[in-house]
Amino acid sequence: MIEQRNTNSASKKNSLEDDIKEKKQPNEKEVANAPEIKETTQGSEVDAEDIDINEIVDNLTEQIEVLQDKLLRSMAEVENTRNRYSKMIDDARDHSINSFAKDLIPVADNMSRALEHIPQDLNSEMKNIVEGIKMTQNELKHVFKKHGLESIEPQQGEKFDYNIHHAISQIVTDQYKEGTIVNTMQTGYKLKNRLLRPASVTVAKK
Repeated sequence: MIEQRNTNSASKKNSLEDDIKEKKQPNEKEVANAPEIKETTQGSEVDAEDIDINEIVDNLTEQIEVLQDKLLRSMAEVENTRNRYSKMIDDARDHSINSFAKDLIPVADNMSRALEHIPQDLNSEMKNIVEGIKMTQNELKHVFKKHGLESIEPQQGEKFDYNIHHAISQIVTDQYKEGTIVNTMQTGYKLKNRLLRPASVTVAKK
């Protein structure tokens, strides 16, 4: 009787150990749903998303660089166009002033000649006329200066300059050094450093 009880106890013990072993071993479903596998899968999804974002950033960066290049080119073209039209306007204005100056220079010449040959013994009426001519001449000089027109009036003894002077004759003299100006026969003019007419002069020689 005692042996039978011991046998039954041993059988129950072995059966209990087998149940515990079965419970400790995970089945296939549990393995598939294990947290480690889920974490690995989630990590893969994050990596894929990171790759997509990087591609988008790269594409946007490239597009921004292209747009910036186009913007710089457009700005340069606008500046070039502005400079081109500004030069055209300046050239047109200079051309107009050039024509204006060429028309008025002979008037200035005639006034200068008239004043040079006025006799000293004038009555009051003629003196008033002369004063009127002088005032007109001064006003004309003011207009010339306003528009960038400068007169070239060499002084006696000044060195002859081929760039702005025109020698109409040479005079043998010991009073002035050779190659210097003796007299100015006609005033010259330049418009904004561009020569319109050289000053006509006589030059000393030995």
